[in-house]
Amino acid sequence: MLVKECMTTRVITIFPDSEILDAVKLMVENNISGLIVVDKNNKVVGVISESDIVNALKSSFPEISITSNISLSLLLLLKKGLQVYMEAKKLAKLKVKDLMTKKVFSVKPEDTIEEAARIMSEKDGKRLPVIDENNNLVGIISRSDILKALMK
Repeated sequence: MLVKECMTTRVITIFPDSEILDAVKLMVENNISGLIVVDKNNKVVGVISESDIVNALKSSFPEISITSNISLSLLLLLKKGLQVYMEAKKLAKLKVKDLMTKKVFSVKPEDTIEEAARIMSEKDGKRLPVIDENNNLVGIISRSDILKALMK
């Protein structure tokens, strides 16, 4: 089966100069764990994920064990009072480009889902942008897209 047969074509993207809080809002509103970062020409320039943001918080608060459960993490962080407020203000000033992963692995629509799965497995990724011959973003394929395709 080919990537183009199971990819999602409605891709939620963000620009590198967008604020981190805008990225968080998009992830929460769309119940997704990451966003593809594109430039004004729809070229993929990076990926920003929950992990990137949580890791930024971890580095600010090494004494607190932050789990991937962001709600629990925020409750723990709120106990820190003013320090948390000040760190959150610093984080809020960051742009997507400050935390995004710049080395992006992608697939083409004509690639097989086996190839997409191999790349995800090797790179420990959850999603891959799908780009056309001009390197324009045309879709996204996630682990769940691959699992759904295998169930067919």
